[in-house]
Amino acid sequence: MTEEITEFITKIFPFKDIEENLLNSIFSEIDFSVCTFQKGEAVFSKEYYRKTVGFVISGECTVERERSGCEAIPLNSLPMYASFGILSVFSPESEYPTLIRAVKPSKILFLSGEDMLRVTKKYPAVSMNVINFLVGRISFLNKKIETFSGKSTSEKLASYLMEKFKNSGSEITVSRTKISAEIGVGRASLYRDLDCLEKRGIIKTDQKKIIINCPEGLERILK
Repeated sequence: MTEEITEFITKIFPFKDIEENLLNSIFSEIDFSVCTFQKGEAVFSKEYYRKTVGFVISGECTVERERSGCEAIPLNSLPMYASFGILSVFSPESEYPTLIRAVKPSKILFLSGEDMLRVTKKYPAVSMNVINFLVGRISFLNKKIETFSGKSTSEKLASYLMEKFKNSGSEITVSRTKISAEIGVGRASLYRDLDCLEKRGIIKTDQKKIIINCPEGLERILK
């Protein structure tokens, strides 16, 4: 492995904060592969899928939900150091549930599912890193469930905006299509509730930006 790849591997979640001697032992037992993808090219899909964990070395990918006969809906972005596929390693499912697509020319490091399982079983430090990562994923999904379980569109939207506010601050850059897909409401209902929040002075909209002026107003909707 090149020095650049070795340094990159020490920063991805399975091998983060593990001492150098132990890392050398682990790296001697597993093989990594590096693949490049052009803009627009599918990295993972239902047609092309294998049990492996991918890590973005450079470029950027998106996670998209495929819809029959319709354009895929972007759900999340994967910048440098982001990963995908870890759940598939521990899952019996034979299909990958989403589409991973390169939105820029991207370089991806892959670790096979067999190697991932083996080092997780053999090395407690790797096992704890994987557990901590999965706990974080569960927490993230629980927040998503809270958003979807709102009794009305306004509650779902308020919950979504509060989550974004806590994670990203008062200025959010996101498309209306993505919000609609993530909270599970129609675009007409979404536009109506965004307009209502803006008239009340809680938010301000500007093309793809939403500026949260009054988070307390969102909290009052959720009470």
